[in-house]
This record gives sequence, structure tokens and C-alpha cells, in this order.
Amino acid sequence: MAIVRSLAIGRATGSMGGITYRTIGGETISSQKRGKSSQKPSYAQAVNIVSWANAVNFWQAFEGNDRPSFEGRRPRVSDFNEFIAASRRMPVYLTRPQAQQGGCVVAPYIVTRGSLPSIEVTTSGTNGEVGTDISLGTLNVGESTTIKQISDAIINNNEGFANGDAIVCFVARQATNSVTNVPYTVIDEFKLTLNQADNEGLVTDIDPNLEVFSTMAGGDKLGMSQAVNGGAVYIHTRLTTEGTKVSTQSFVVNNTLLPSFISDAARDTAIASYGGRLTRLYLTPDVDVAPTGI
Repeated sequence: MAIVRSLAIGRATGSMGGITYRTIGGETISSQKRGKSSQKPSYAQAVNIVSWANAVNFWQAFEGNDRPSFEGRRPRVSDFNEFIAASRRMPVYLTRPQAQQGGCVVAPYIVTRGSLPSIEVTTSGTNGEVGTDISLGTLNVGESTTIKQISDAIINNNEGFANGDAIVCFVARQATNSVTNVPYTVIDEFKLTLNQADNEGLVTDIDPNLEVFSTMAGGDKLGMSQAVNGGAVYIHTRLTTEGTKVSTQSFVVNNTLLPSFISDAARDTAIASYGGRLTRLYLTPDVDVAPTGI
């Protein structure tokens, strides 16, 4: 059992991917679910089990106040549930020990779904840097660039952006524990609030190394100044009387680890680590109850 102190989980309850979440005394506690039977999980059940852990651990990596957000979700359905459901399009397979140790591999997960137009984000830089389709006109962002200057450039050269909007960039950095060899992810957040009256604030106040709010080399687009091993996403946000609106976005990934965790071999290794069956038994019902009538 482990106590999870993460704003991304908050007061989570319920279960996901073999892990149960409970809130006791203001703390969110995670524990491995106990099996209801000594029978091995069926192939289908095992695939379902190993498909969730990476997405759950990726969600936990968001430790700030801003995290994946889904507009128009159904009542009593949380952003966490929507994110996990959306992650089914990209199953990443961790073994049971890797999952229990917080292992995480950066994948092209959908992190926002909303009503604002999407930002086109690609690895279009000369060295694989992540870039956007947001034009900066003639502005070349530097250490002396003010918030007003970059706000004017974005608003005047692109439709759909307004004073008071924000552009949030999440950078997910892929790393591996040198002792356990378990992959893990660190997510950094950068937020640029467009303010055409701010002549004092500098872009370096929110992005000290001009890593994500930079002019792409050889062009006029907003993007990263260097490639990242992992992934990144840019999100357009707007505060309205109805709440925060977002653009629909997913991570753009440049992760050398990802292929080895989405292969059939990775799936089978993960299934075996949970004690699941590696073959489909087509003529046997997939049930976890004692057979009747025998």
C-alpha cells in the first residue's frame, strides 16, 4: 500500500488497472487489488489489465494544478476517467513490477478535448524539435522579449487568439532509473498568458531558457528551441463565464523507448508478469467463477 500525494489524483476513489484508490484522512491511498480467484486471468482479461497501468502512472506525473481536461464530459465522470478511456487508443505495456514502481513511458496520449480550435503540433524542426502552426510574424523571441511583444505577435498573426487567453505547454521527459532500469516520466509545465498591456514581464520569466516559447529555427513559428526525448503538447486555453475552454490536443512524441513497450512481445511479457494466459482459449468461456453442472 502506498500514500499518493499528487494533485493529479487528488481525492480519487475507485479502481483502475488492478490498483484501488481510497481517500482516508485527506490522503489518497493506492493498493493492489486482491484477486477474487486463484484462476489465471483469461487472455482478454490479462490484456485489459496490462493496458491501463502506464496511462494511470502518466496521469500521476501531472503534479501541478493544470492537468488533462475534457470539456462536455458526462455528469459524475471525471477528467481522470475520460483520460484513461481516451488512452485505449495507445496501449503501452508495463510489467507488474514496473507498474508498481511507478513506471511510465511517454506516449501520444490525448490530454485535452474541447471547443477551441486545435493547435497543430508536429516535430517539424530541423533537428526534431516540436513546433506549432502559431505564427510569430517578424518576432524573433529573445531574452529581452516582453509578454506584450509575444502577445501582440500571436494575436495579430493568428485567428482565434485573444487578449487573456493562455498557451500551456507540457513537456514530458523520458528517463530510466539507473538502478532498477524502470522507465519514468517527469512533466514540466509552462504557461504563457497573453497580455498586450504587460510591458514589464519577460518571456524568460515563465520560460527561463526559452525552451518552449521560442521562434523555430529558420521560420516564424512558435515552438521549442531544442529536441526533447519524450514528448510535448501545446494547448490553447480560455477562461469564460462557463469555465475554462481548451483546444483538443495530444502529445507529439519523440521517444526512443516507446517502440519496445507497445510491441506484441512487450504485451506478452506484461501478461506473464500478472500470471495471465498468453493464448486465447476459443472454446472456453472467459469467466472467473466455478463451472456449474459438473
